[in-house]
Amino acid sequence: MSILPPERASYSFSVGGPAARRLHCAVIFGFLKERRRNRLKARPFPNEWLKIIKNRVAFFVRLSATDQAELLDHIQVFLAEKGFEGCAGLEINDEIRVTIAAQACLLLLHRRTDYFPLLLTILVYPSTYLVDEQRHVEGPVWEEGKMSRLGETGRTMGSMVLAWDAVKSGAADPSDGKNVVLHEFAHQLDYENFAADGAPALATREQQMSWREVMRTEFASLRAADDTGIPTLLDTYGATNPAEFFAVSVEAFFERPSALRSRHPKFYAELQRYFNQSPIDYSAERSVRGD
Repeated sequence: MSILPPERASYSFSVGGPAARRLHCAVIFGFLKERRRNRLKARPFPNEWLKIIKNRVAFFVRLSATDQAELLDHIQVFLAEKGFEGCAGLEINDEIRVTIAAQACLLLLHRRTDYFPLLLTILVYPSTYLVDEQRHVEGPVWEEGKMSRLGETGRTMGSMVLAWDAVKSGAADPSDGKNVVLHEFAHQLDYENFAADGAPALATREQQMSWREVMRTEFASLRAADDTGIPTLLDTYGATNPAEFFAVSVEAFFERPSALRSRHPKFYAELQRYFNQSPIDYSAERSVRGD
């Protein structure tokens, strides 16, 4: 029995009811999703998948036993939630799926994650593929043509495209600073804050401000180096825009961590805080590179 006047009781119900029901549904959905993922993680990891990882993904054996176990848990969830499609005659198999998943899930260690929620399907070509693209020449002049690519993804497309030979080479050499899987999945992390701006979803206002200040400086430095032809640790493709800068920085963070920390200590610290890990601990980076 309500002690409110009838009109107030009715108003309270009509405004609060639907919102409360939506909140209740969201809580239930989140609970069920988490329970399903925990069940996936509890399954024994397939031996054939583990063989693929040990044969294909070079960084895996350098991880601690704890990190290896966490990575395998993430792979179970990832492969249950993401679809794969072969393109240009490529037939999808476990080798392709597991090799991609292992590299992508390296980005998820030590963090709460929703497993790249905007991504539904991964399209895989055998090798470099061609796309139609407009390129700005100067002023009002643009040109159209075919552009070869190793991978791409988008915030609203729900899919990612990867070239299988590039996936394999990236997995085989974890210290050359180039990894198409890390690059494209870094874009997916960037999209989690609903903008392709080079700033992923960060935990606090202080972290957001620190990230943007450091990134602004480092991005400007890379663009200046690209304009003048000065050699850089970071791929100068990162000078294209802040989103590409973040993606190539993630490649360097995981594949050239010692060099990145030496040359860009503040940016390395920001990446370390975001990913909650230090790849220096398991890096295969070689000192002979002269960094």
